[in-house]
Amino acid sequence: MAEKLFKMELREVASRIYVELVLRATSVSETGVKLTSSPENLAKLSFKLAQVFETVQEDLNAENLPKNPDFKLGNDDIAAWIK
Repeated sequence: MAEKLFKMELREVASRIYVELVLRATSVSETGVKLTSSPENLAKLSFKLAQVFETVQEDLNAENLPKNPDFKLGNDDIAAWIK
């Protein structure tokens, strides 16, 4: 199965997610700094999560779109409501 191409618009969201993941995966001690996950894996996860975030946003927006955008309200339609 081919991998999805990621939109460049997702880069900002992915970078914010990446920073948060790196902060949570880093432990600092007196003797050094330890990153519990690979930075490359965190970057990949960040883009995948950003893609999911955008997909959910598109689904929620689609629910709020007009169901019949080509409908034109005319005088006949209003007259039919009064009958």
